[in-house]
Amino acid sequence: MKKLLTVLVVALMAVGLTACAPKKEPEATVKVALLIPFRGDQSYFDVVANGMKLVTEQIEGSETTIIEMGTDQSKWENFYLDACEGDYDVIIGGNWEATPTFEKVIAQFPDKKFINFDNSAAPTNANTYVMFYKANELGYLTGLVAGLVTKTNLEYSDDTANIIGAIGGMNFGGINDFLYGYIQGAQAVNPDVKIIVGYAGSFSDAAKGKELALNMYAAGADIVFHAAGGTGNGLFDAAVEAQHYALGVDADQALLFAADPAKQKMILTSGTKNVDLAILQAVERFMDGTLPYNTIEVLGIKENGVALAENAIYNALPASIRDVVAAYKAKVVSGEIVVKDALTLTAEQWDAILAAAAPTN
Repeated sequence: MKKLLTVLVVALMAVGLTACAPKKEPEATVKVALLIPFRGDQSYFDVVANGMKLVTEQIEGSETTIIEMGTDQSKWENFYLDACEGDYDVIIGGNWEATPTFEKVIAQFPDKKFINFDNSAAPTNANTYVMFYKANELGYLTGLVAGLVTKTNLEYSDDTANIIGAIGGMNFGGINDFLYGYIQGAQAVNPDVKIIVGYAGSFSDAAKGKELALNMYAAGADIVFHAAGGTGNGLFDAAVEAQHYALGVDADQALLFAADPAKQKMILTSGTKNVDLAILQAVERFMDGTLPYNTIEVLGIKENGVALAENAIYNALPASIRDVVAAYKAKVVSGEIVVKDALTLTAEQWDAILAAAAPTN
């Protein structure tokens, strides 16, 4: 996601992604391989891996393989080469870190078919289909919730400070897209809200995530969002310790803590990045012969590429909050509201946005 979005979407998907489509009866078995660094982050890569589970469940006769490449990027090329030399019908890989290696290998196999599950630029190979997600719209939804909740006297909110927080894994366009949407959503429903933003410098440092969150809570924030992968797990520990709210990302992260209700109740909702549903639909389109190769498609709220986890915790919020969120969501879907993205912002522009949103003392 370090690349800028260079190609506009020619045609968005005609129908939204769905996890409950009827099982597809293929004429022959399809063998699908997914390559990711690892599983178990309880966030982004677990959502991606769930796409293979959905393929297995929804497409009769499918054979799926998940290949964990590890975090040593120097070894990724060999993993991709091994997969391409196998008998898979379609190979799924990519995202902002792995795409350069993935595309280098793809160029050597023009007769194979490939899906990049998450990248911001169009494919460089004609046998590849790319998906991207409107992280700004995901952030917008969570920002709406944060901006409304901080004005309430809910059990763990403070209706006097009017401060919220957000943690990014690293400071670059792809992560800032989440955060910029979050800022816009919060300010749309609460123009005077102040937002503290901090970066962990890692997607796997829960201790740093906890430290940042505790500092934000101590500075007056009563609800904090994260776009930081495994680092965000520290946010949830901090939420319990500080007795303030948190917002998850990528997956419905409250579901991770069914055995820990004290932590679970602090996660009011999560902005979900529905990569798993997108993978399912892409494989279905591969089977149908309708997958548009040499194309990038961008999936937002309208296409169910991103959403808000409307679970029991969220649905227990006052209807006055949920109704406002629903109304603004509908305006994004209709095009009445266009959420700005951070992908084309310079560092100076982004710094100015953060400075304008931050508390003054």
